[in-house]
Amino acid sequence: MRYVFLTILFVVSGASAQEPAAVSDSAFAELSQYYFAAARVGDAEVLREFSQAGFPLDLKNSKGYTALMIATYNGNGAAVDYLLQRGADACLEDRRGNTALMAAIFRGEFAIARTLLEQDCDTAQTNKAGHSAADFAKVFGRERVVQLLELQHN
Repeated sequence: MRYVFLTILFVVSGASAQEPAAVSDSAFAELSQYYFAAARVGDAEVLREFSQAGFPLDLKNSKGYTALMIATYNGNGAAVDYLLQRGADACLEDRRGNTALMAAIFRGEFAIARTLLEQDCDTAQTNKAGHSAADFAKVFGRERVVQLLELQHN
């Protein structure tokens, strides 16, 4: 897998194995698509390759989604765990002010929501519509998350 990733990196960037060049803006944009796709399908091995190559973990796409948000929304717990272990910021917001925790609640990903609740983020934080994680949990009938949030605030 490392060989495939490095081949993609060198082909896209126009670099040679002997003399790696700086990655151009267009090549970086193309690489970021592979990065987000790896988060979408839960390919922790490819995410690891990106991370080891120094790719920014908290890069946002045009909608403001990070790889952590994308992995969360798609229910990819292993990718979420890996990104958090590497230092991805669980508190970041997308363009609408939603967090990865809000995505987990919306999608009914209880295990991922529990993992995200272990991060040092303000669970009372609201999105641009004024809704908090607790609001999401109540609206979408995620009673177990409501209970976890209540335990956290007591």
